[in-house]
Amino acid sequence: MSGRVIDPISAPNQRFEGNILDPSSSAELAAHASKGRNVSGRSWKVRPQKRASSLITKNKSNGRSKSWAKKEQERMLNREVKSAQLEMVQARIQEKRDKRERRLENERRRAQNEYENAKKSMQTLNSKRLSSTMKAMNKKQLRQIKKSRMNTKTGVVEFVGAYQK
Repeated sequence: MSGRVIDPISAPNQRFEGNILDPSSSAELAAHASKGRNVSGRSWKVRPQKRASSLITKNKSNGRSKSWAKKEQERMLNREVKSAQLEMVQARIQEKRDKRERRLENERRRAQNEYENAKKSMQTLNSKRLSSTMKAMNKKQLRQIKKSRMNTKTGVVEFVGAYQK
């Protein structure tokens, strides 16, 4: 046996010092020995095991039923907590919606500004002299070439890169 010192039974299947078959070998065992030997022969079980719900706790009010007013108070508190949680979730959803709308508006404005700027600096390329004109351009000028197309989602004419699909 190990040399551990253990308090009286506070949990199921607890170990005690001494010989369980001889209750007089330990004061702790002697306190629980009045029950006698187990019918099942499980000598290591010092007392019959009970459900956790039947255990008596140190706090006496745990066993008592609550008054109607106390129950109503708890229900009201739970309702308030749930409503606060719901408000927080809805606020978060609304923030996401606002952020998305703001982003779409910024994209729309950016595209409109790009269109206006491209319109101002637009030059029409003569199809007869297109190859010679393009050969004379430097890289930066070639990158600035845009073609106009209709955006299928918004229905707005926009300028896109010359090689963009």
